Amino acid sequence: MPSIYSSNFENDTLPTPYANNNFTTEIDLRFTIPLTFKALTTSTLLRASKDGLSGGAIAGIVIGVITFVIILCALTYYFYKRLKSSERRSPTTAALILNPVSPVVPQASSHPASTAPKSPKSTPTLHCRKPICDAYLKQFNISHQFFKSKHDKCFCKKCHNTSTPNVKCGPWCNGLHGWTCFGLSVNEAHVKPLHIFRDWKTSYYGTTPDRLFSIIRNRFIPLDGDVLQDGIKFRSGHPDTSCWNTSPLLICASQPDFSPSSKFHAPDGNNYKVQVVLQCKQKPDTIIGKADTAPKKDTVWKTQARGAIIPTGLLIRLQKHCNNGRCIEEAQGPRCICDEGFVGSNCDQEGSDFYHRTSLIHGLADPDVLAVNDDLFYLTGTSDAFVLPIYQSTDLINFQLKVTYNPSTIDTIYNYCFIWAPDLSKRGTGYDLYFSAQRVTKGAACPANGQDVTTFLARAIDDKLVFSVPVLVDFGPSAPKGRIAAGCNGDGCLKTVRIDAAVVGPENDRWFFYVWFTAGNNIAAFPFSSPTSIITNAGPASFPIPASDEKINEAPEVFWRNGQYYFFISTAFFDSQYAMFYVMSPTIADLTRKRAVRTHSVAQRNSAGRLVQTHGHNSIVARRGQFFNVFHQGVFDSSGRMIRRDTFKQRIAFRSDGSIHTLNTVNIRWTQLPLYQYSIDIVKKDGSSVGPCIAVGRIGATLETTYTGICPDSGNQLIDKGDIAAFRLFYSMNQVWKDFVEVKYDGVSDQLAIYLSGGITKQIALRWNERVTGTRYSLDIRRKNGTWIAPCVSEAVIGTQIEYVFGGNCPAAKVFVEPRDITSIRICSAINNDWEKAICGSVDYNGNTINVFVRIP
Repeated sequence: MPSIYSSNFENDTLPTPYANNNFTTEIDLRFTIPLTFKALTTSTLLRASKDGLSGGAIAGIVIGVITFVIILCALTYYFYKRLKSSERRSPTTAALILNPVSPVVPQASSHPASTAPKSPKSTPTLHCRKPICDAYLKQFNISHQFFKSKHDKCFCKKCHNTSTPNVKCGPWCNGLHGWTCFGLSVNEAHVKPLHIFRDWKTSYYGTTPDRLFSIIRNRFIPLDGDVLQDGIKFRSGHPDTSCWNTSPLLICASQPDFSPSSKFHAPDGNNYKVQVVLQCKQKPDTIIGKADTAPKKDTVWKTQARGAIIPTGLLIRLQKHCNNGRCIEEAQGPRCICDEGFVGSNCDQEGSDFYHRTSLIHGLADPDVLAVNDDLFYLTGTSDAFVLPIYQSTDLINFQLKVTYNPSTIDTIYNYCFIWAPDLSKRGTGYDLYFSAQRVTKGAACPANGQDVTTFLARAIDDKLVFSVPVLVDFGPSAPKGRIAAGCNGDGCLKTVRIDAAVVGPENDRWFFYVWFTAGNNIAAFPFSSPTSIITNAGPASFPIPASDEKINEAPEVFWRNGQYYFFISTAFFDSQYAMFYVMSPTIADLTRKRAVRTHSVAQRNSAGRLVQTHGHNSIVARRGQFFNVFHQGVFDSSGRMIRRDTFKQRIAFRSDGSIHTLNTVNIRWTQLPLYQYSIDIVKKDGSSVGPCIAVGRIGATLETTYTGICPDSGNQLIDKGDIAAFRLFYSMNQVWKDFVEVKYDGVSDQLAIYLSGGITKQIALRWNERVTGTRYSLDIRRKNGTWIAPCVSEAVIGTQIEYVFGGNCPAAKVFVEPRDITSIRICSAINNDWEKAICGSVDYNGNTINVFVRIP
């Protein structure tokens, strides 16, 4: 209906006489006055006169009309005044739209009770993702003929808010939340004769952007090895290439194994992670297994029938690429919530706390942490030796108790004590919990004489983590198993799983690591696929180990990164000089002490030599490509006696060759000023300084010292590497300590070189990459006159080590060469001492650099 602000008549010309014209006068949105009358013109009145009406009658009509118009105007003015009065009292949204006014700014008042009026709440305006999805799809130049736009549907947060009741459409609809669906054109030959939309099941097929065009153009899902129209063989990228892999659940089909994400720089200026999944119709009787059972999160349908899966829709999910953070939707658009240590709008910058050590749980030892995904973690460990607490976190910082597992309360026959060193791993949709304990019948004393601790297994079927009654581990005939009785003989010791079980590797190649007792604590491992194929990894029964290990190698932990496996062990007694070491190898089977054993931490002692802090029994967890070491930290009293253990977390930093910077040591070297002595101070990130941290009485005129996380000459202050901003090297000839050089520190490196003006390099700290197990190494140098000394240091001295500090002495050639006279350094390697086939790596040398890395091809 036309409003009072516009005319209903074209060119102000009235329609046929006597015709009824309905005018609607709208005042705001609340008052509507219908006005109906006969159009009056001069011709109309003349015609009425001819029809026999008297002049008096005509005059009466005119007066009546005039009166009616006056009344109408009065009513209009009345309602207008009421409307304005109503607006002044409580303006509505509609009134504000029709009559916009400037907001009233409240004036400040000195009255303590006065408060400013609250602004009306506004509904956040979210941004629809479909235009960005359109832009993403456009880059593939797929013809519009393959799409059916009338079936497009956006399920982004703006278009489909699951918190709003009127858009809820059940699990099927909410399962698509966050995705945008583009309808695909389906061959009519499939629709009617096969009744695919009536009789076939809905399934989802995860894929990648580079495979989209091939699939959409063919109008069916190719099988691995199929030759496409362009002559290229199709590769699905799925784990199982022998059949088609779909799922009745989008959450499963969108897992990285089926639908890995790619990056897209969108027109809105943001970088997005993109996933693509095809919504399909699948013939039920071709699905291998039971397709009618209730699907689970990891349900995968497999079929080998060609033409049984027809794509009907393309699903695209966009998430802002936050690098090291997670994306949330806000009124202003997507925003990144950064992980610990990262800052910036895209969480791509390191914060000042990047390498800060974080306290997680006080009183928890032997920690084990499991990443369910990048935003869900479970942490367990040794508590009071009777129960196992299991904590949960979404940020790897704040942990809350989820459940407490007490096997004695659920087992009707046995009680348990000495419950130590749990290992939590995921298998299928459930979880396995291995732990060490003693077990006695109800009513018997625990701990019991004549028993050693051994390993048990409990199982939980889902994320509720309700674990079953434990059972002794048993991997079959002639394979390792748990045993209650103490003692063992010969091979039986190797096959008795005592403590520190650890399950590592992907589900298709899982390994079991454990500790066994002979001449101390030893570590062995076997693949689940072949439990009798046992490998001894570490320990005094199989390897020569240093006295500092105190005959204990325990707490195995294994993780994988960039083609390398890392095998961590803890050495010495838990209440003594406990420390962490690790071995690297491309294969799990090669993770033994036959390879280079690298230091990761050292026990910290005070100025009197008493233990202050130790670190060990660690667990490695990854989050969005960042690796963290979760370990327990021993706390000691003033006499050097351990009083408790707490769980901490430290980010791991990798060198270019994949090796790891140590947890708490910095080897500091500097150039020489003849006749000078030295002292070290520390500058903390908060701006304060500590000095002398390591005084001249400990360093003297030597050219290196190792900082271990404690300042023995400043009240034994404990300062973590991650909290250090710089080191200061003071130098003096007369014990007046005013001259120094300050060198910035990154908070993680375990080597630091300080170059004094006019100083002379007297030592070269060499490192190189490790080759195959058993490789031995030698050092060659070239002097300024072009001659090589080869070897300068032979393999008899270096052996299998991958580090060496060269101080000028060449024992193999019985000569001395100053570092400033060297122009090249070469490290040669030989397998089985076959030096005729030696492989060498070399670097040019400038006569001054202190820390040098040599890469061997």
